[in-house]
Amino acid sequence: MNFYPDDVIEEVRLNNDLVSVVSEYIHLERKGGSFFGLCPFHREKTPSFSVEPTKQFYYCFGCSNGGNVFHFIMHIENLDFVEALRFLADRAGMVLPEPDNKEEQHKIKLRKDILTVNREAARFFYTALAGKNGSRAQQYLYSRGIGIQTIKRFGLGFALDDWSALSKALMAKGYGEDILISSGLSLKNKNGKLNDRFRNRIMFPIFDLRGNVVAFGGRVMDDTLPKYINSPETLCYSKGRELYGMHLAKKSLEKKLLIVEGYMDVISLHQAGIDFAVASLGTALTNMQGRVLKKYAEEIIISYDTDTAGRKATNRGIEVLDQLGCRAKVLQIPEGKDPDEFIRKNGPEKFKNLVDRAISHLEYKIRQLKLKFPTDNPDGKLAFLNGVADLLTEKENILEREMVMKNISRDYDITIDTLQAEVERRLNQKKRKEKRNEFNQKKRSLTGSIGSFSVKRKDGPRETHEHMLLTLLSRENHLYSVVSERYPVSSYSEGSNREMAEVLYQKLSDGNDFLLEEYITKLEPAKAAMIVGFSKDCNFEEPEKAIEDILKKLETIKLREEMKDIQAQLKNINDVNEEQRLKRQLQEIIQRMCR
Repeated sequence: MNFYPDDVIEEVRLNNDLVSVVSEYIHLERKGGSFFGLCPFHREKTPSFSVEPTKQFYYCFGCSNGGNVFHFIMHIENLDFVEALRFLADRAGMVLPEPDNKEEQHKIKLRKDILTVNREAARFFYTALAGKNGSRAQQYLYSRGIGIQTIKRFGLGFALDDWSALSKALMAKGYGEDILISSGLSLKNKNGKLNDRFRNRIMFPIFDLRGNVVAFGGRVMDDTLPKYINSPETLCYSKGRELYGMHLAKKSLEKKLLIVEGYMDVISLHQAGIDFAVASLGTALTNMQGRVLKKYAEEIIISYDTDTAGRKATNRGIEVLDQLGCRAKVLQIPEGKDPDEFIRKNGPEKFKNLVDRAISHLEYKIRQLKLKFPTDNPDGKLAFLNGVADLLTEKENILEREMVMKNISRDYDITIDTLQAEVERRLNQKKRKEKRNEFNQKKRSLTGSIGSFSVKRKDGPRETHEHMLLTLLSRENHLYSVVSERYPVSSYSEGSNREMAEVLYQKLSDGNDFLLEEYITKLEPAKAAMIVGFSKDCNFEEPEKAIEDILKKLETIKLREEMKDIQAQLKNINDVNEEQRLKRQLQEIIQRMCR
């Protein structure tokens, strides 16, 4: 449900240009009147994600995801409609009125309460670390080289070795059980008693970009498992959206960001003067995190572990950043050490040298290929060079491609002409494939005749042509009288088609314009995508002729349905007079179909 007036929703939509919003997530290029990019909702190598700047629609020809700016944000940020509305209002610098729905008002209050109780919990943990019961935790941090100023800067704390110390302290301040559970700070045991989630652990508050404490991470000081416990996702916290240390790193004078794996890595790096380090709060970088990184840095360096999981996370991070159009590099620490361990052993300056020598993501992938295919035998060398050619084909920067080819030619005894020829062959192959895809996409568009309309839908012919009729009428409002007379609302299939027809016909009969981009805001994402898909397909040069063709087709479909019904009745009839009457009706239908 929408808890805000339609005019407020429409104002938010109009203040968030779709091309501008989408460009914050993926790289777009103009082709004709549309913008194209790699779809953020499925993996692809050839751009099939289109954005229409005039209609403010997006549609992916690969996965059929589509809609307007609200649907895009709902999908990519994993938000419901009201959350997407707030997100876009905030982006546009708009202040939304208080919603007139009690449920939504409760949600807003709960979000504020979670942030407040998290702030109180952070103070409790910080005080506990400084107290007599926190001496062991203090010694642990000192042994890891973490000083007092760094502890203050990151708000580090200690969860007491007690089952309910935090819960009791917060309840004494007036917080109820519900908010403690909703925030993830407490949970009930099997006896219904409230327990602290974190006990006997070093505590790491997780801040959002505004400096609010949205969650916590807790680390043991020995070999107890699990080593880390983290807050669950709440109304205020999604681990795929936040970056640990980003509230500090965004203030760095450097125009780059370094992504590492753990809390301690970030803390050690900041203490060493590398104040542009952040950590992703999961196994791999997400699209949402990538967008935040892109906003604050020109260059992003990935420094994950070198084990199998770390390599997978690095490759995923490269993919995310590449899709966003970011300049990504990779920093591999010698001997498989993590940043915290390397700095403690070798000092800050040597780590800064590593940062300066970070390699491009293309060079990183080439090194990974060499590990996979040893080049000391002909088969391995051929597989390696084929892999390199594939990578160079994907690289758009001609200068970087040329530099890499020179290095490969020098190091692997292959002439640069041969390598250049193979890359050119693959590039031409890629261009031919892209042209075929572009041609196939254009084939989907109608160019004056409904006979060329071809889309993969689960609907039957009647529903499909009704979709076409409604979509075309929503764009050609002046044809309303013709359509409504020959195909009234009652003729539509029950369900979404009839629902849309009722809204559309009512609006047009009142003399108002119908804006499809405004209407789909009220639809569920799946329905919006379907309608936008048809809108993309319904590209008529002669809309009047197309309307006539569609209406004739619908009339034919209706007659066929009537004919099937009569034929079914004739199979079971015993009355001669009734049989003759039905046969006359059948003959009339056949004659009408032949006109």
